[in-house]
Amino acid sequence: MLISLSSILINHREYLTNGRIITSAAINITDTEVLTTNGGHGVYDYLVIATGHGDPVPVTKVERLHQYDAENQKIQSAQSILIVGGGPSGVELAGEIATDFPGKKVTLVHKGPRLLEFIGTKASDKSLGWLRSRKVEVKLEQAVDLNSTSDGSQVYRTSTGESIQADCHFLCVAKPLATEWLSESILKTNLDKNGRLMVDEYLRVKGRSNKFAIGDITDIPGTQTRLLSS
Repeated sequence: MLISLSSILINHREYLTNGRIITSAAINITDTEVLTTNGGHGVYDYLVIATGHGDPVPVTKVERLHQYDAENQKIQSAQSILIVGGGPSGVELAGEIATDFPGKKVTLVHKGPRLLEFIGTKASDKSLGWLRSRKVEVKLEQAVDLNSTSDGSQVYRTSTGESIQADCHFLCVAKPLATEWLSESILKTNLDKNGRLMVDEYLRVKGRSNKFAIGDITDIPGTQTRLLSS
């Protein structure tokens, strides 16, 4: 929900009572441990890599609460909102705003021919229909120049020359995979040309008996589709 409450942040230590949480980025892997940017290390018998996409986020709980509160205030104070990107994040955000703030004008712009292009056309069309039924204006096969506004006009121009008035915008486009740090590790030969880890049908990194990978960083086609439908 688009509210600022400390309860929306999960305290993982509450259920990982027999675990150790390290809040630091991983920078290398050996056969027995993971090394982090703060000089720490985590020893393992089995390793699961789930780094997903590179998207810098606040580290501490206080910083995350401040970020959520700022985003919430940004939405509440706006009468018109532009969302750029018709993937899972953009579609979800548009749906939440349309549901929680039905009086606000929401415009979603996506450069592709349909929303959620990684899933089937039936689900994609259903998502489009649902958003439009909530009065979300969806513009496909267009891009937005976020630097096109001037003098505080709050008018954005699309690649087809259309103008969109919006009090604020959210950029919800794909982020690069967070696997670059593996390119100099013992798993560098397990990365494909797109930077994804090559895994077998059990999500085990190929040729590695005790190392697994899940999510967007694997080379399994349709991974996101299965996760969304589960």
